[in-house]
Amino acid sequence: MAFSLKLPRNRVEFSWFILIISVISVNVIAPLITCFEVGFSWRPRQQTLTVLSMIWVEVAALVLVTHRPAEQVTRKILARDDSFRANMIVNCLVNVL
Repeated sequence: MAFSLKLPRNRVEFSWFILIISVISVNVIAPLITCFEVGFSWRPRQQTLTVLSMIWVEVAALVLVTHRPAEQVTRKILARDDSFRANMIVNCLVNVL
């Protein structure tokens, strides 16, 4: 894979990457699962928000641990000549999954 397609390319991009992935994971996935389990109302969302900071730290740690395997899966899914945007989207999706 060309250097221009390696994700993330520096510490700033890696910080943004972790922030985006953790926001998606913590603010979308966790509350949705909670609401599917106990019902859609403000009370479960409020209870989820109370533990969100701890979940956020755990998600950031998991992204750090799973970054390399996700990069390898992304390389297997995409062709060498795929665009940078395709690489970004697939890499983010693989990291979230």
